[in-house]
Amino acid sequence: MSDITLGSLIQEHKERLKGLKYHNTFIPYYDFDNMDNYHLWVETTKRYIRQHFPNDPAIKEFETLSTKEIEPEQQKRLVAIIAALAIIPASAPHQRTKTTHKEVDKGVNITINNTNSQSQSQEQSMAVELFIEAIKDDLTGRQIKELKSVVAEADNDLQKARPSIIAKLKEFGTDVASNIVANLLTNPMIWGGL
Repeated sequence: MSDITLGSLIQEHKERLKGLKYHNTFIPYYDFDNMDNYHLWVETTKRYIRQHFPNDPAIKEFETLSTKEIEPEQQKRLVAIIAALAIIPASAPHQRTKTTHKEVDKGVNITINNTNSQSQSQEQSMAVELFIEAIKDDLTGRQIKELKSVVAEADNDLQKARPSIIAKLKEFGTDVASNIVANLLTNPMIWGGL
């Protein structure tokens, strides 16, 4: 389940919508063959957007809409809400905030001067997550340990360790670096920003 993205949630529900069934009974209604999977999708999507877009008004809209009776237009709107988040992930009113320091992993300090809005830090956080996922997808645990070892040998100075990191990646094979770049480029959020 760690491969969940807005794109995968959208695609999953678009496929499900093909099986939306109308029941012409005394009280007509719509449903899906597997309502358990539908409910799991709704809850997974709510958790995903709460986690990745914590202050976005789309959360409330999605939650309200998802509790209504299932109808074709309502279902299309659910997909549209998360598609809009994929297209324009930033939300929020513009406001000044103080410079923040976040410590990520061991010894890496990230300074974010957030002068636009909280959404800017969300975007940066998501971008860091995307890069980390792409790297973890294509490197083995042993290879990641080797890279960390190279950085440790350079006294955790990333600029000093850069040539050794490049050499180590070449040692792993040209496919590794190509796959990492391809993973990043094929992510809908990154591709949309190009």
